[in-house]
Amino acid sequence: MNAERVVLTACAALTLAACAIGKPMTRTTTYVVEPPMAAAGSPSARRPETLRMGNVRVAAAFAGNALVYRLDDVRYTSDPYHAFIAEPGAMLGNQMAEWLDRAGPFETVALPGSTRPTQYVLDATVAELYGDFRAGSPPAAVLTVQFALIDQAGARPKVVYESTIARRVDLPRASPDALVRGYSKALGEILSQLVPEISAENPVPRN
Repeated sequence: MNAERVVLTACAALTLAACAIGKPMTRTTTYVVEPPMAAAGSPSARRPETLRMGNVRVAAAFAGNALVYRLDDVRYTSDPYHAFIAEPGAMLGNQMAEWLDRAGPFETVALPGSTRPTQYVLDATVAELYGDFRAGSPPAAVLTVQFALIDQAGARPKVVYESTIARRVDLPRASPDALVRGYSKALGEILSQLVPEISAENPVPRN
């Protein structure tokens, strides 16, 4: 009897596998985080130096392409069917560079990986990047970025500004589309706060 059950179970598994053959694979929906376009900074208010956006690092828990949702105090899950179209660090680095190039305060901003000589480099580390979908609280997009502005003009590179800027954007619903739109809004708000803080000729380092 036991042998018969094993055979029947194996046959059922093979039948299910055969039925699955030829069916189209579920497609992954991909997204890009695009902060609202910044207002063009006044040429007279721009610093004369060129800034290079450093490579953006992302905390290991959020470094994959799949969107990440927080389910409770200790559980997170990644969504393989809804993902960023590119590695999040590279995607966010390009978006930050383009936004800052338009808004200022530097004359121009070079993309990450550029070999163009620049006096300043802006490093960024994304410490949090997830959808807070815990039961009992409104869904929200959570984005936290640690910035460090480095002056490379001297004999040794020197950090002249550092700060952690966080945003939590409430969402109309707990969905991948709403989450990515929330990320875009959060990134725009973070960069809007960053610009005046690095506008001075000698930014004051702060935590």
